[in-house]
This record gives sequence, C-alpha cells and structure tokens, in this order.
Amino acid sequence: MTEYRIVGSGLRIAIVSKSDSSGGGASRVAEDLVNGLNSAGHLATHFVACSSKGYLPTRRRLYGPKGLRKLTALAHRSLGRLGFPEALPLELPALIASRLTSKYDVVHFHDLSSAISPLTLRWLSTRIPVLWTFHDCSPFTGGCLYPIGCKRFLERCGTDGGCPKLHNWPLECLFDFTGAMQDIKASLHRTGRVSCLAPSAWMADFAMSSGKIPVRPVVVSNGVDVMTFRPAADRAALRRALGLPVGRPVILVSAGMVLDERKGARQAIAALRSVDDLNPFTLVVGGHEPNLSSVMVGLEYRATGYVSEAHKLALWYSAADLHLFCSQADNQPLTVLETMSCGTPTVGFSIGGIPEMVVDGVSGMLVPQGDASGLVNAIRKALQPGVAAALGREARICAESRHSMALCLDRHVEIYEAAMRHFK
Repeated sequence: MTEYRIVGSGLRIAIVSKSDSSGGGASRVAEDLVNGLNSAGHLATHFVACSSKGYLPTRRRLYGPKGLRKLTALAHRSLGRLGFPEALPLELPALIASRLTSKYDVVHFHDLSSAISPLTLRWLSTRIPVLWTFHDCSPFTGGCLYPIGCKRFLERCGTDGGCPKLHNWPLECLFDFTGAMQDIKASLHRTGRVSCLAPSAWMADFAMSSGKIPVRPVVVSNGVDVMTFRPAADRAALRRALGLPVGRPVILVSAGMVLDERKGARQAIAALRSVDDLNPFTLVVGGHEPNLSSVMVGLEYRATGYVSEAHKLALWYSAADLHLFCSQADNQPLTVLETMSCGTPTVGFSIGGIPEMVVDGVSGMLVPQGDASGLVNAIRKALQPGVAAALGREARICAESRHSMALCLDRHVEIYEAAMRHFK
C-alpha cells in the first residue's frame, strides 16, 4: 500500500481534462478547480490534451512533447473516425513519463470524450487514487453525451438498429462500435477502483439507472466564484456602459453554441416572439453563429459572441433581467449557476439537475419540458413589476449558500482525503 499525506499539509492533485476552459463546461470546471485548489494552498496541476492559452507550471501537456502530442491526437482522431473513440490508452505513455503516480496524491478526471481512454483510468487506479466526475452521460453510454429519447444504453448501446447518435460529435464514426465502448467503461466501473462524482443528484441517479455503475456517484456541486459573478451595483449604469437599452426588459439567452439543438435556443426565441408586446430586448451570449441573424428576424438583439473572461461574462449576465434557458437535457449548467450568482433568475424547463439549483417560484421559474405556453406565461409573470428582482435576490442567496467555490473546494478536499485513506 502506498503511503500518502492525509490532513495537515497541502495535497498534490492532478486534474485531467481534454482542454483548458475554452473546451466547454466540464473543462471550465476542471480549470476553476485547479485555480481554487492552488489558491487554497494545495498543489494542483491541470493536464490537458489541448490548450488555447498555452502552458504554465500549473497547465501541462497531457500528450507529452510536441511530436508525441501530435501523433497521439492524430491516433485518437483516427480511432474515433473508425468507431473506437477512446478505445486505447494512447495518452498513458506520456503520463507515465511525467511520473504522475509518484508526484501526486490523487488524480481527478473530468471530460474524457474524444481525448482520454477509460483504460488509462483503469491502469492508474491500481497505483494511485483515481476520481472521475460525470459532467455528462458518456461515462456509462457508448459515447453520446445525452441519450435523449434513446433507451439502448440501459441494455447495450448499438443494439436494435444501431446508435441513433452516430455521426454526431463525439460519435462522428464510420462504424458503430458503441456497444464495445460501453463495455469498456462498464468493465472499469466493475473494478470498484475509481471514485465517481456527479455535480447533480439527477446525474448520479441517472448513472445508477443505467445498470453500469455499481456505486452511486457522490454528489458534489460545481462551484461559482460569487465575488466575480455578482449583481450589478447599478444595473442602469451598467446597461448604458454596455450599450444595452435601459427602459425595457433585457432577456439573456446563452449557450456555448447558441443554436445547439440540445440547448433549446430556438424554443427560447419562439417564446420571445410570443411576448413581443412586452418589448423585450434579447441579449445573446455564446459562440459565433453565422446563421443567427436569420433565426432572430423580427427580434431586437445584441450578440456578444463567445466571452472567455469571467469578469466580462459577469457584466453581461448581471445586466439582464432574466436568463431564458430551454435546454432539452443538462446536468448542472454553469450558465445557470453564474447567472444566479449575478442575481439574474432563470426561466426555463425543469430538466436534469436544474430543479436542484432553481426553486420554482422562489429563485426562478420552471415549467415542464416542451411546455411552450407555460414558458411564455412564466416569462410574463417574471416580468411583472418587482418579480424578477425578488427572484434574483433569492437566486443570489442560493448561489452563495449552496454553490460557492469555497464550498466546492472544501468538499473536493474532503473527498480527496477520503480516497487517499481508503486506497489499497
């Protein structure tokens, strides 16, 4: 049994994800966790397959030096194209060369899709405590992030006519081997050597329903920096500074890719058309969408494009009256946490882990998924005098008391220490 330092001194934590924060919500959580742990006196290093920000002592290359990095990335893409994404632990040689198992106390994986093999976790878990946070459903499916409308994952992916998600990222494959990929993950979980986490109880329960996870994942909320994401001191002045209208409702629609069908922006836009008598102005925050103007015909809007800096994102979020979020499937979306922390309440569908953050009628308004008329009524109710402001105050209180980064860090450290104590 390997000896580890337990309590009393800073921990050494390797955080692994496919990218830095530019790679999506899961990678953002990983990067925020690294920064928070280092600020709290621990030694955390972020191992990433790719980075748009360059590399630092706290951000290292998962795939190793340049030549090996290019070869590993190419091999992952080639295997993925054939139908075996993450089938081989191609990144493992670089991790071994980095002496990961001797330099760190625990290793914590986040988003694996298209970049990291479950077999890497299996090998490492015999040598060091390994944790894996389920930011989506891919840890127990054949590769899809959310099996919307598909039940094949409950038995074996790829059966009954094949995978309906094939040819969509991250399953941009020529051949359907999703059943084999699901088997690899199920085999890893059966070892009982990887500690599984989930940001929401919904995800933990959904994972258990698959029959592929022997122990329910521990629920640990994502954290939000409540000092960066905070309500505007003077919303009218902020709107003038940002070039937004002051005397009319501003409704935020946000997603990494705004027209991603899963994020439901089209449903949000349809609802906005139904309340045009309220003279809303739409604030669209998200990745560049060349077709956005054709979708937004007839609506007054401002599109910011992708905003990477947290302090700038917080300004846009806190300038809005409402956050309209109509996702079709989600775990614990950061946008909801961050807008809540900014005092901007969410109106949207009651799906996934969102009801665990937003209390209907208290800190936001939620309606059943697909209830278009209910969504319109909720927007109208929230925009009645004083209602959005009251909801926003409660949303801020909830963010501070239940989802702050400080609470997130404390909980993770507790789990890391427990994993170290029980490692054999």
